[in-house]
Amino acid sequence: MSVSVRFRVWVEVGGVHLIGPGGYDILKAIDETGSISGAARRLGMSYRFVWNYIDKMEKTSGMKLVEAWKGGRGRGGAKLTPEGKMLLQYYEEIMREMNEVANKWSKYLDSKLVINKGINRRQE
Repeated sequence: MSVSVRFRVWVEVGGVHLIGPGGYDILKAIDETGSISGAARRLGMSYRFVWNYIDKMEKTSGMKLVEAWKGGRGRGGAKLTPEGKMLLQYYEEIMREMNEVANKWSKYLDSKLVINKGINRRQE
């Protein structure tokens, strides 16, 4: 049985949640689909939920993260602003670095701990 180090990462501004896995997924889906409704469909969320989530992120950050435009059926769209793309990239970099640390510790602990019938023994 192997040992795994797990973690959850989110970014706060003044103690208020800005972005975590859900916000990352929303921004990434908007970037890939080119629309809020497309992102909502892809993620199995309502348009209203995604719109409100974006609004909360923008109010918390004080930055415009998504530019949306209306155009009638099939003509509307959305894209990330440069600040939205930057936030997405920063979160990806944080996750990359955290995964490296978690993998390092998982391997280390896996080599030092013997898990046998619920009893942990340290290897000398």
